[in-house]
Amino acid sequence: MPLPPLPKPGAPFAGVPTAPKRSLVVVLAAVVVLALLALAWFVDRPLALELQQGVTPAWRKIARVYDDLGDSEKYLIVALVLYIWSLVGMRRGWTCPIRAGFDRVARCSLFLIVTMAISGLVTWILKMVVARSRPELLHNTGFYGLGDMFSGDPFDSFPSSHTLTAFAVAFVIGAIAPRLRILAVVLAFGVAFARMAIQQHFLSDVLASACIAWAIATYMAPRMLSPAYTWPVRTPWRWWQRR
Repeated sequence: MPLPPLPKPGAPFAGVPTAPKRSLVVVLAAVVVLALLALAWFVDRPLALELQQGVTPAWRKIARVYDDLGDSEKYLIVALVLYIWSLVGMRRGWTCPIRAGFDRVARCSLFLIVTMAISGLVTWILKMVVARSRPELLHNTGFYGLGDMFSGDPFDSFPSSHTLTAFAVAFVIGAIAPRLRILAVVLAFGVAFARMAIQQHFLSDVLASACIAWAIATYMAPRMLSPAYTWPVRTPWRWWQRR
């Protein structure tokens, strides 16, 4: 299900999709889980070994630079500043210098914050519970598998936090600026490849992160962008009020 585009300035929010049916969600989740298990069993290990030999040191340096696009802090700081600024602007009756208006700025910035926060929590739980070893352990010791739950690094490979951030940002951008959707997703895939190139994650790790980001963004989109929900444009301590 594609994320909803924002309307042109001055137009009401429209075309926001409803949440997918529960039966469809169950089927998609089952397909994703089976696909990830197949990748972990048949593809991840040989691909990681191939990348270790095929990626030159020069390309690894480039990948490390590109990998910075997956750092979540800068996106969260910018989104939080925009959200607070838009709430203050609406409350004080300022004229918004951004053509989209304070309402859309508030909704879009909070959309990113909430998507990253929820998907980040899901990712952290999976990291601790699955406790999958990172590729560097495979390369250094030959170990490929799972460790003890909550053992932490290097048993926290699944899923990839950096890739999650990149795809969360990409899907939110796709909702706000549909013309940039393809570019944003391509850049996110670049981060995913960079994580594999520098031997931090397997293929199934990064694809799982992309699926998590897509699922959370798709679920939150109608609840953040639809005019039926007014809580995104209220102060946080008033989110639970009906008006």
